[in-house]
Amino acid sequence: MALLGYMTPLVLVATSIAIPTIIVLNLVRRLFSTHALPSGLPWAGVGAHHNSISLARANLNSFFNLQALLDEGYEKYSKNNRPYVLPYFVNGPQVILPSSDIRWLLDQPDSRLSQEHVNRQFLEADYTFLHANLVKDPVHPEIIKYELTKQIGSFVEDIVDEVELCLRDTWGTDTENWREVRLYDTMLEAIARMSTRVFIGLPLCRDPEFITTCRSFNRNVAISAAALSALPAFLKPLFAPFVTFYDYIQYLRCSRFVMPLIKKRLDQITSKEKLPLFGSNPPNDYVQWAINHALAKPTPNPMDLDPRVIACRFSVLCFAAIQSSVITITNTLFDVAASLNCEKALTTMREEVSREIYESGACTKASLARMTHVDSALRESLRLNGFIERGIMKMVVAPEGVTLPDGSHIPYGVKVGISGYSVHHDEENYTDATTYNAFRFAGTDGGKPSALVSTSEKFMGFSHGSHAW
Repeated sequence: MALLGYMTPLVLVATSIAIPTIIVLNLVRRLFSTHALPSGLPWAGVGAHHNSISLARANLNSFFNLQALLDEGYEKYSKNNRPYVLPYFVNGPQVILPSSDIRWLLDQPDSRLSQEHVNRQFLEADYTFLHANLVKDPVHPEIIKYELTKQIGSFVEDIVDEVELCLRDTWGTDTENWREVRLYDTMLEAIARMSTRVFIGLPLCRDPEFITTCRSFNRNVAISAAALSALPAFLKPLFAPFVTFYDYIQYLRCSRFVMPLIKKRLDQITSKEKLPLFGSNPPNDYVQWAINHALAKPTPNPMDLDPRVIACRFSVLCFAAIQSSVITITNTLFDVAASLNCEKALTTMREEVSREIYESGACTKASLARMTHVDSALRESLRLNGFIERGIMKMVVAPEGVTLPDGSHIPYGVKVGISGYSVHHDEENYTDATTYNAFRFAGTDGGKPSALVSTSEKFMGFSHGSHAW
């Protein structure tokens, strides 16, 4: 016993030294690793003399000045129809294909090149998504694709109502005096309330504690993922519970609000009395969509009807809907405010919104579709400062690897994609490509307006192809 008591402090000291050392060694290894990529592929930022020092320097540059590496690779290689390797210190080098290979990339089956695996790695979903079933069987994107897309028109009035109320609460209605607004924070509040108005409805979407909990969870998933990405693979299962502990607490707080509703719905559906469930107005929210989707299968998966799984999916869905939307709208407002024609742009958009709402009698899905100037302002911000720098990115999941159109063989686990940032900033694709032009896509030059959500080989603000956001 005395020996054990003496050894315990030694074990703690040894562990406190060993673990940071392992993490540092893992990060150092990343600086010099080529991930078994073909020697014939050029690396951006490495220069003519490809050696350990130049490789380490390029990897460090990817952390501090990634856009410079993208610019160099695009000008030197992509424009000459050559693939190149983009050093990426965070989670490994990426093979960037020229735009001429987009069709080949999109045509590859998910069994060979998977975008889902890229998203899973980026978010460390095995550890941050709270429940293993969300990664193994991610049905919530399918539910949103078929249910929300089909019914989005019925939510327009609810969303407008929530926006008006939220902006009155956060920005106020005083048009005479200046006040400071924390744009990101207020947009996070607004988008959180709008999203939960659709996903869970009133009154929860206006409950301050519930919204604060959703916001806290959304903020910290990406932070937890970044922290986990610094760890070697064998340490992640050990440290993930500690890294994601705060996220888990926020999930528990969130589930305290949504779990009673989920259980009530499930109890009504499984009731032996088979009484009419919801009268003439059945619920129209994510909880009901998830239950209906599970019951529509010939053999329902019991896991899909597990209240905890539904609650976890709700939390993850809120993260996906809120975070990207907050970044997009915040960037757009900053871009418009900083543009040379700010006042003219704002006046044009205000007049457009007023005209369309007046003619329709209300804000509807159809009137929103006709707001081409507002749509263009958002689309232009996504082009210039979008949250997706790599427009398309997939991971090689075929055990034998894949062979690129130029003959280069890429091994399992390496990411292959197209640089959306480079395409969006190419003067051959967009005149004055580095300048924000709010109405670039509005058709004011005689062209056809481009809808915000439409993607193409020259616009990948939401990625492109079957897995576009």
